[in-house]
Amino acid sequence: MPEKDFEIWLNDTTRILVSRTTEGGALISFAVILMVLHQGAWTDIGRYDTAHGIPHQDVLHHRKGLVKKVWMDKLSAREIYAHAIENFRQNHTKILHDYLA
Repeated sequence: MPEKDFEIWLNDTTRILVSRTTEGGALISFAVILMVLHQGAWTDIGRYDTAHGIPHQDVLHHRKGLVKKVWMDKLSAREIYAHAIENFRQNHTKILHDYLA
């Protein structure tokens, strides 16, 4: 199973970490993590993954930790994977605001 890990830098203090595993061209598992440099440390402020066998989004808060899981079992893993990257690219400023609120 080929694994691929890479980063997408959005600016000097914001990046997306991506890890995915494919088999025969099919996306088997993934993690897409939005990271910001906050108070001198890299912190994950949003995450999409397949850790529980079903693709989902983890909504995080700096004081409360995991606020909720948004289960996404109606779409394919590949659709959610692409959505995760695009959502973080387009909305990272709002996600950071919500994380700190």
